Amino acid sequence: QVLVHRWADLPSGPCVRSPGRCGSVQNAMAKAQVSLAVMGPSQSGKTTVLGKLSASLDAFDPEAHRQVQDLAWELGRPAYAHGWMLDRLQDERELGSTVLSSMQRFESSNCSYCAFDTPGRQDLARNYLSVMSLADVAVLVVSAAQGEWEAAVDSGTVKGLALDSFTMGIKHVVVWVTKMDDYTVQFDSARYEEIKKAMTAFLKEVGYKLKDLPVIPVAGLSGENLTSKSSEMPWYAGHSAIEALDSLGEMNRPAEKPLRLPVLKVHDVPDVGCVIVGRVETGSIRPGIKVIFSPSGLVAEVKSLLRAGKKLSEAQGGDVVSVNLSGVEACELRRGMVASNSSDVAADAESFMAQVVVFDHPGIRAGYCPAIMVHTSQVPCEFEELLSRVDRKTGNDAEAHPASAKSGEVVKVKMRPRGLVCVESFSAYPPLGRFAIRDHGKTVGVGVIKEVTKRPVPKPRSENQYFDS
Repeated sequence: QVLVHRWADLPSGPCVRSPGRCGSVQNAMAKAQVSLAVMGPSQSGKTTVLGKLSASLDAFDPEAHRQVQDLAWELGRPAYAHGWMLDRLQDERELGSTVLSSMQRFESSNCSYCAFDTPGRQDLARNYLSVMSLADVAVLVVSAAQGEWEAAVDSGTVKGLALDSFTMGIKHVVVWVTKMDDYTVQFDSARYEEIKKAMTAFLKEVGYKLKDLPVIPVAGLSGENLTSKSSEMPWYAGHSAIEALDSLGEMNRPAEKPLRLPVLKVHDVPDVGCVIVGRVETGSIRPGIKVIFSPSGLVAEVKSLLRAGKKLSEAQGGDVVSVNLSGVEACELRRGMVASNSSDVAADAESFMAQVVVFDHPGIRAGYCPAIMVHTSQVPCEFEELLSRVDRKTGNDAEAHPASAKSGEVVKVKMRPRGLVCVESFSAYPPLGRFAIRDHGKTVGVGVIKEVTKRPVPKPRSENQYFDS
């Protein structure tokens, strides 16, 4: 129930904008669409800084925002006057920490952004990993406050988030160094340079090849350097937070491929019916077409599409949308399913061949069965056979059928899901062809799918009106 209530506003969207600041709805739809995953260690200030940025860009409903501000002041917690627009659950407000991912839209003069505020606690990794599969850009938020930065590094959280971003295929990264106004920092340039150097090293180590990593010093409470340059940091000559995002430009979308839309959330909306939320990874979707869900083989017709509370005639690659469906019940669909069309039907995997990089494991052997995170799905998956060990320098096979694979090694493997899941080869559908291997709350490896053996698409129940009898 908590999940449903938390995302129940997605069809209408939480964003109401002032025409004077953000322009007309038509202009908003014409802008480049970019999705962000805002991530960081617990208590790094990511919700505060995202809330302040959204407020500065007039992204909140004025009446709802006023009520939250009044509540925060009444409870003696004025620092949460903007962040509580994102943290809406009672538990979140009492703990001062995000539990469930929430979505917030805002606009600059150039782009329309869909930002996902994610939990920072490592025991809630499943909540933020599924959201990361929707993101074009990872915004890594780290605290500059003395003790907080050191704790995040020592725990491995910062490096882990960088690794997860790379694993889930997020190509663009921006770093926000928050709490520059903290009494232990006082806008110190040396502290900023220390963190910038470390973050650049972490991102390069996990695989990012960035010529110029945007590292932005900001203050979430006062709003320094979020939408304009800060007079408190005259030593900083780079972009503000919103300028750094705008400088990334329009994202490349593989629109020529058939439809693939992994499901993130499913709602049963009164007087509306079944509504799914997800990102169009490839292809396009529009009202009136029929979509097929895998796993299950269920078929539904698209009644309408919504983005930012506005109806669309078509959604294309990269769009995060709410899709109203007919022909299926909400209870029949779940997170991790993939919608496709008849031109190239998605099917669940019997087994698949993959190339795996082991990051942190003493020895993976045949029979090992961790969980894999692929697009919005998480499923147990067995290492059925280790086919070969790969030489990392040449890319050639160095040893056939190794007994095990330990940290730092690359192996080709045959894997068999122990639950229903739809995956694709990376060469055909990159967003559905990469996965993270999770064990005991940490990422122990990553993989790229080379070849998939698919199950036949099951025939749906007889009362599904969109299949011939």
